[in-house]
Amino acid sequence: KQWYQRRVRALGECILLDVVSAVTEYLESMQSASSPSPSTERQSTTMTNISRLWYYAHHIYSREKRTNMLKWSRELDLTGFILPGKPGVICIEGNADNSREFNVRVRAMNWQLLRLQHEEQEKERLFTEFKELIFDVHGRSNNHQDLGQFRTFLEERNIGDVFTIFFRV
Repeated sequence: KQWYQRRVRALGECILLDVVSAVTEYLESMQSASSPSPSTERQSTTMTNISRLWYYAHHIYSREKRTNMLKWSRELDLTGFILPGKPGVICIEGNADNSREFNVRVRAMNWQLLRLQHEEQEKERLFTEFKELIFDVHGRSNNHQDLGQFRTFLEERNIGDVFTIFFRV
């Protein structure tokens, strides 16, 4: 029985290592590939549909994750926001290929829970930049955003229905 458990654990570690290596190689190849200039990209997305992806995360605390997402959004000409804390929300919008690339990169990070909650195809962008949203922070560890203010933020942009999709209220 112990031999079997050691064998299964070793096999699982090998498979995990293969998956991590494949994802790393893919991300490196995508970074080295040339991408169109942001102005060209922005012009082309105004003539085609905009892909808007909404993610729900159990929490977003990591400064490294947040910095990477901000960097990738500039690189991929994406707009939207990160709502850090518990729960965390990510909204990205832009060209469908670039949105898919962001999805690959974000999912390659370690998350307790990250779910693509909602996806939309629109004719134009709602946001002009990608930024981190900060509302009144509270909670024992100062890690909870004021979701009432977040709801107001969404309603001011005529997308309040997304709040209901996320929080079922």
